Amino acid sequence: MTNEKLRELYKRMDVSCRFCKASKNKLQHIYGFGAIKPRLMLILVNPTYRNLSSAPDYNGPRFPFIGVRQFWRVLADGRLISKKVAYSLPLRSEWNREHTEAVQKELIKNRIFLTNIVKCCYNHANYPPRKVIEDQLRILEEEVSIVKPKQIIAFGELVFKTLTNKLPLLDMLVTRCYFPIGRGNPKKAAEVLRKLKWNK
Repeated sequence: MTNEKLRELYKRMDVSCRFCKASKNKLQHIYGFGAIKPRLMLILVNPTYRNLSSAPDYNGPRFPFIGVRQFWRVLADGRLISKKVAYSLPLRSEWNREHTEAVQKELIKNRIFLTNIVKCCYNHANYPPRKVIEDQLRILEEEVSIVKPKQIIAFGELVFKTLTNKLPLLDMLVTRCYFPIGRGNPKKAAEVLRKLKWNK
């Protein structure tokens, strides 16, 4: 994924994010990654410190779930990416650049784009404040406009309601899915993904 408009959007946020500046948040923003004009755009709420690319000294691609193998296994169980790749991913402590590149290739090959509503990364797993979600919807709207997905998968009730109530998505199909890890339901999330029309 080498889209100049996305790079400019993300760079702008790195420089101007008032929320991270106000809280002196040293964790890096986590942005989207994947195919342009994808079959699916997967949208979650926000990243946390468990993402390896959030570390202040990390220098490399930044996108959701780097170092979190459970997420990639749910995508594989949902037939979105290769099980061989997903189930060969290591624990967070052993994850390296090679593993990041492997999941990048899977996203591109399978025409998927992965992102969060909120790009700010937190040192906890709580939902971000409502004011942050509403403010960063404009970033997501611009992201969706650039990426141009055929279909959007909203992971979790908060994401689904936010997208369908607040964001004009140009009549795109938005499918609700269980949150895939943590407070969610990985098994049911995979079941929903397997039933997607584009899999047939």
